[in-house]
Amino acid sequence: MKKIIFIFSLLFSIVNATATVTVQTSKDTYVPQEEIKVSLTGMLGHEHDWLGIYPVESTNEWENVVTWNWTGGITEGNVTIGSVPVGNYEVRAFFENSFNLEGSFPFSVEDANVSTTKSSYLPNEEVVVNFSHMLGDVEDWIGIYPKGSSNDWENVLTWKFTNGVIDGNMSFSSLAEGNYSVRAFFKNSFTLEANSSFSIQNEAVTNEVNLTLNKTIYAQNELVYINYDHMQGNLTDWIGIYPEGSSYHFENVIDHKYTEGNISGEMALGGFPAGEVLQGYTPMPGLAVGNYEIRAFFNNTLHAEKVASFSVVETPVVSTVYEDANGSISEDWIHVSGPYPPVHYNGVVRLRAKWVNNHTNTSEYTLPFDVPNTTQNVLELDVGGAGRWTPHFNIGVIVQTTDGQRRMLWDSFLNHYNVSANKQGGVLSYPTYVELQRNTANSRKHFRVNLDKYLKVLEPSNKVLSVTDFFATGGDLDNIKLSSH
Repeated sequence: MKKIIFIFSLLFSIVNATATVTVQTSKDTYVPQEEIKVSLTGMLGHEHDWLGIYPVESTNEWENVVTWNWTGGITEGNVTIGSVPVGNYEVRAFFENSFNLEGSFPFSVEDANVSTTKSSYLPNEEVVVNFSHMLGDVEDWIGIYPKGSSNDWENVLTWKFTNGVIDGNMSFSSLAEGNYSVRAFFKNSFTLEANSSFSIQNEAVTNEVNLTLNKTIYAQNELVYINYDHMQGNLTDWIGIYPEGSSYHFENVIDHKYTEGNISGEMALGGFPAGEVLQGYTPMPGLAVGNYEIRAFFNNTLHAEKVASFSVVETPVVSTVYEDANGSISEDWIHVSGPYPPVHYNGVVRLRAKWVNNHTNTSEYTLPFDVPNTTQNVLELDVGGAGRWTPHFNIGVIVQTTDGQRRMLWDSFLNHYNVSANKQGGVLSYPTYVELQRNTANSRKHFRVNLDKYLKVLEPSNKVLSVTDFFATGGDLDNIKLSSH
């Protein structure tokens, strides 16, 4: 009898181990303080089977786990895991305390959102409120307060329960002339989850939001400059790029910025994908060919106050070559310092670095442009080390900006020591997105950077007006040019 039971258990384990694991969260979107509820089937049933929550696209290593829980040895059923901050995640299932992924399911965590359909109403109009990402409790509620008042109950002018609705809308009776705040709360509490401002005015607002683009047709990867006016003045008023015709859901935003309380001003969008941290390690791709919309929003809402359209079309790149090293090198090179002058070598201009005391490069070379280039701000060149063991060198440009002259330089030495982009006075230093120094004597790299985009990494409000000089402290360089996009 014992032998029969043993064989049955072994067979059961083998069958269960080959079952398909399914993992699913109870909702696609949670709010930050919600626990994540997960349903499972096909688990192994081992006491050390476990679930982990990871950021989307992260690897399964332990250091990427945001929170986790054992499954309790179940083969199917429900498991609850702790809450996580705002972001995009996956819940992942593993057997026997391993990191071998058996199943996963994506979900997101978003803050609650509340907004009115208009920023200003007439005294006889109903106020319509849209809300999303509520907790789903029957006693979640929306209240209207005088703007600037505390959340205490005595300040509530009118209110309604959401009755467990997570995404929806509700209407409130007309109010007297004044400035108001609509606020969202969970579970009959007074802990504010979201708010938005609006006003009641005797006359319709005449100063509607204005968006003016520097042009309506752009080349691939160009920055889109937007002048805005008549924003509400909230720190969280914002402007974003959407694909034309897409819904206003935030996952459709390609790039965005807050106005930081400014009612009018200028901003540039389209520099890089929204939400990515950029510290100089990327060529910064921009907008692909297609049709887009700029949309302006008040106070972190998803109700657009103004929309402007533009297109990105495939456009040939136009370049100005300043050094092609074709048979000789330019006579415009200036040997600023160091023991070696620039020379023509095997089809390139060779600039030799001179490293002193293992940390100082005394060489410097400049190639001034006859006329400052005001139309092309993409730097391109082929670059590599001058010799197998090359002391570190940098390459860069001198630019005139709205805030004065800047020296922008790129140095792979920063990558070697994990140094981020940094600013010292008028010198802006960036790591390189490809290795330009080590082991490049026989395999030169093409280097291409948009100067205006890189400038905005360290000086977001600044703008390149012209490029006046190229400079370097070493390297074998060729095909130095400025391009249109």
